Amino acid sequence: MKICIQTLLCGLLLFLSQAHGSSCDWTGQIKYPDGSIGCYSDLPFANELVKEEKTSIANYLAGTNFNAIAVSNVEKCKAVGVSGSRQRMHTGNWVRTQREQPQIALDRCMNQGCDCEIVIVDSVSKIDKKSLFARATGDMGENVNLAKAPSKETVIAENKVKEQVVPSKKDDDQIANLRKELEIEIRSRLLAEDALKKSTQSVITPPKVSIPPKVFANRKALVIGNDSYQKIATLANAREDARVIAENLTSFGYKVSLKLDVTEKQFKSELRNFKNNVQAGDEVAIFYAGHGVQIASTNYLLPVDVGGQNEEEIKDEGIALQRLLDDMHDKGAKFTLAMIDACRDNPFKGSGRSIGGGTRGLAPTTTATGQMVVFSAGSGQQALDKLGPTDKSKNGLFTRIFVEEMQQSGVTVDRVLRNVRSKVVGLAKSVGHNQVPAIYDQVVGEFYFRQ
Repeated sequence: MKICIQTLLCGLLLFLSQAHGSSCDWTGQIKYPDGSIGCYSDLPFANELVKEEKTSIANYLAGTNFNAIAVSNVEKCKAVGVSGSRQRMHTGNWVRTQREQPQIALDRCMNQGCDCEIVIVDSVSKIDKKSLFARATGDMGENVNLAKAPSKETVIAENKVKEQVVPSKKDDDQIANLRKELEIEIRSRLLAEDALKKSTQSVITPPKVSIPPKVFANRKALVIGNDSYQKIATLANAREDARVIAENLTSFGYKVSLKLDVTEKQFKSELRNFKNNVQAGDEVAIFYAGHGVQIASTNYLLPVDVGGQNEEEIKDEGIALQRLLDDMHDKGAKFTLAMIDACRDNPFKGSGRSIGGGTRGLAPTTTATGQMVVFSAGSGQQALDKLGPTDKSKNGLFTRIFVEEMQQSGVTVDRVLRNVRSKVVGLAKSVGHNQVPAIYDQVVGEFYFRQ
C-alpha cells in the first residue's frame, strides 16, 4: 500500500505540473498576494467582451504593456472596468500613462452605476483570490484567506485520488499528509518559476533612462486654459485640460507655450508672440479651454478679466477665433489644428446682458486650406465636464478621450478626431446627454501626432 501511494504521489505531481504549465502562459497569469499564480481566464468575468476590442478580457489584457482592472465592491452589484496600454510611450509619457490606467479602469467600472475598487494592476492582484472572486461575482461572503482554502491544483489531486483508490481511515490520514506535501511542493515550484522569470527579465531588460523628448523645429503649439474668471462664472477643468494637452504635445516634439488664466492684455500679447515665432511650413497646434461666446456668426474666446456689458464690448475684449486661424494662414503654416473646448453654457445667460442671444455653444467656423478645427460639442450643445457625481477625473470628457486617442501610433490626425467624436458621443449618451464634437476639415495630405 505504501508503494502504491508513493507511485500515486509521483503521478499526481507530474499531472499537476503539466496542468499548471498548460493552464495559461505568462502573459495571462495573475500574481496573488500570497505568491500563488492564477489565470485571467479563471476569473468570473473573463469571457465578458470588451466592446471596442471584440475579444475576451483575458485576451485583451494579454496584449497590453500595462493594465488595470476594477470591479464592484458592493454586494449584488456586478460591474467591471478594464484599461490597458498597448504600446510603449516615449520616455517622459510612459510613467503618466501607467498612472492613468487604474483611474481609467475605475471610471469605466463606476460608470456602470456601481461603487468600484481597483483589484488588479499590471497582472498583480491587490487582494486574495477568494476576495477577488467575491467582488467579481457580487456575492460578498466571508473573506477566507487563500492559504486556508484548497487551491485548484489541490482539488484536482483529491479527485484523482478518489477515482483510483478507496482508502481506509489510515489511508485517509496518509493521503491528507500527501496532499499537504503536494500543496507545499507545488507552491514552491510556482514561486521558484516566478523568481527565475524575474531574474531573467532583469538581465535582458535595459534600464530606463530619462531622456527629454526631442523637439522638432517645425512643430509649435499654443495652449491656454482659463478657469478663474473674475466677473462671470468660474470653471473647474480648463486649467487641468490645458496642462495634460501641453504635456502630450511636448512628448510628440512640439515646442509648447502653456498659459493659464490669461487676461485680455496677456491673451493678445501671447498671440502676437506666437504668430511671430511661426514660420512657413510649420505644423501648428492651438488648444483653448475656457469660456467662449458666439456673437452673430463669430466665435469669441474670453480672457479671465472679461466684463463686457454688451456685445460691442465683448468684441473689443474677447479674442476672435477666426483671428487665430487667419494669423496662421498669413504665416504660411503647412498644417494648423485648433482644438476648442469652449462649448459650455453662455456665461452671460441670465445676467441681464443680451450677449450672444443667451445660447450655449459656438457657431460653425470657416477654415482655410491646411486647417482643421474641432469643437468639443456641436452647435447648441453643452460639453460635459463630468459623467456624473462619481466621476473623479480631473479632465473634461472631450479632453480625456482626446488624450487617450492621440497616443495611437500611425493614426492620422483626422482619424484621431473621428475616433474621439465616436467615443464622446457614446459616453455622453450613457448619462443621457447629447454631445457630438464638431469637426471642420480643409486639410490636404496626412498628418500625425505620432508617426
